[in-house]
Amino acid sequence: MENLVGKKIENYEILSQIGKGGMGEVYLAHDLKLDRRVAIKILGSAVVDNAKFIERFKREAKNQAQLSHPNIVTVFGFIEYHNLLGIVMEYVDGESLDKIIYRQKRLHIYDAIYITRQILAGLGYAHTKGFVHRDIKPSNIILNKEGIAKIVDFGISKSLFDKGVTHTGAKIGTVLYMSPEQIMGKDVTHRSDIYALGCTLYEMLVGQPPFYEDSEYNVMEGHLKKKHKKVNEVMPGTSEIIDKIIERALAKDANERYNDCGEFQQAVHELDKYLAQVESNLFNQKKRKPKSKSFSILAFSGFILAMFGLSYFVFLQVDALLHSEQLNELKKYSFQSLFNSTDDSPGFTGLKKLKSGTNFRINSISFLDERNGFALGDSGTVLTTSDSGNTWQQINIYSKKNIYDGYFLPTGKSILVGDSSAFYFSTNYLNDYRQILIQGNNTLFRIHFIDDLTGFVLGNNGIIMKSLDGGLSWRRIFSPTNQLLYDVSFVNESLGFIVGWNGTVLKTTDRGESWTIEKPMTRKYLKSIDLMGEYGVIVGGGGEIYKTDNAGETWTLINVDNISGLQKVKFINENLVIAIGSKGNFIVSNNKGENWNLLDEDIFENLTNLCSTPLGRLFLVGVNGTIIKLL
Repeated sequence: MENLVGKKIENYEILSQIGKGGMGEVYLAHDLKLDRRVAIKILGSAVVDNAKFIERFKREAKNQAQLSHPNIVTVFGFIEYHNLLGIVMEYVDGESLDKIIYRQKRLHIYDAIYITRQILAGLGYAHTKGFVHRDIKPSNIILNKEGIAKIVDFGISKSLFDKGVTHTGAKIGTVLYMSPEQIMGKDVTHRSDIYALGCTLYEMLVGQPPFYEDSEYNVMEGHLKKKHKKVNEVMPGTSEIIDKIIERALAKDANERYNDCGEFQQAVHELDKYLAQVESNLFNQKKRKPKSKSFSILAFSGFILAMFGLSYFVFLQVDALLHSEQLNELKKYSFQSLFNSTDDSPGFTGLKKLKSGTNFRINSISFLDERNGFALGDSGTVLTTSDSGNTWQQINIYSKKNIYDGYFLPTGKSILVGDSSAFYFSTNYLNDYRQILIQGNNTLFRIHFIDDLTGFVLGNNGIIMKSLDGGLSWRRIFSPTNQLLYDVSFVNESLGFIVGWNGTVLKTTDRGESWTIEKPMTRKYLKSIDLMGEYGVIVGGGGEIYKTDNAGETWTLINVDNISGLQKVKFINENLVIAIGSKGNFIVSNNKGENWNLLDEDIFENLTNLCSTPLGRLFLVGVNGTIIKLL
């Protein structure tokens, strides 16, 4: 076949060759009409004159054009140009599963489950439309940069309702993943795909297919007559449930396999729940097993997506604030006068700007104890300290996504959330981690746990997610709004509030199972809320501050002139409340948020977040890598 790079075929400009197989070549092309990148599979010249291959190739385009699913590569069109035949399809920027397995040797069980469930979703959909793939294998599964698994090459699929080109007796597929009925030339059904996926799941866990022999004959003999070695034999300590799932998927008799992908999916789901419960029990006992130091596939698939830009609320807060001089009119107080005015004040005497080693905006900071803490920021910034915040070191997590919040426990459990649906889970302080799949390109702003097991994640489009197992699994909670949601706080284990864009306030009385929308107090954004007993404070755009002394039954606007763009509020103790924001705003209340005063310190950076250590030491973070420790 001639080199097509640089040529124009219809409205497609060929950019480069990205693959080559027995049936032809795959090119990356630019769709000049729709201004997008596509992949084009061109039929090889060796089969152009073969009528059956041409018919089968055209059938591929028709078959795939009928399939529209997020886990199946989308077909856009069919081209005939001179003596060339081609299919135009979705270009998936990612890596095939076979390459990932080759590099990683074997995958973490969570990653294997994550990928298998997606492939089952795509296959199940195709089966309901009457199509069998017939060649499921790792090289026909691609993970894109968002961690979405997609099935490629339905080129040898066949309609269950069509007795056309591929007849009984034809062995189509790859022998390492081929079902016994395929090898014997019998009719192929959806259970053949289930068998091939069982082989693929086995390879993800073990590192090679179940029948990996030195000759094609021996491989086929294995599929037909032999029993595969159990995963538990190769990897001692692996749950027997995994072997039971694979054993059924690889049954020699097709009728003894899972009836359909839904039944297979349910078995994998139950395995996921079982593993989550086991790990949850370990957390409760404050024990954890050492994890492998190797990075998981989800680390690859989730962490290489480039950052597209800052979220827009940052722009809105900065736009009206940095050029205002009105703030200087507010009365200012020194550390000594402000923090020594009551008996229970912490007695801060000054502040110290620390070297963070980064110029990226820092969005979150938290401490496990008095010595060990984490700071999270833009472009995948993760900083850690083990000396009470005096020095910070950067952890390389291979991500360019903005990380907005995190949750850390002394057990090693770590959960990070951010933009572009960034959602990462680790059990060993990010030595390795897996990505939790969140559909869509969402921004996740806040993660908050009300106890060891019950947690919430908030984001744009009114996203509320809840976990009941310490963050191992999450489910979407119905939200009465599509506004951006920024922060959540609970009065007690049942009563809680969420605040967000456009004055949004949500309320729950059943531990976050359901939320109702409250009458708006303002149309400005509400960025942060903190509650302590019956008392609570909300802060947001325009420097607005709202206070409650009756557990959120009513909220009162507190007039604080010439303060704008508050980003975070926190009760340090039952009386002392601190709020921070743009242009270095640092305001303090010593009476539960009733009256506020401005701290007299030259903090010029926009401040984004704050935290206190278990003994009350205070840290602030902001733009340009700012970390400030109060002395």
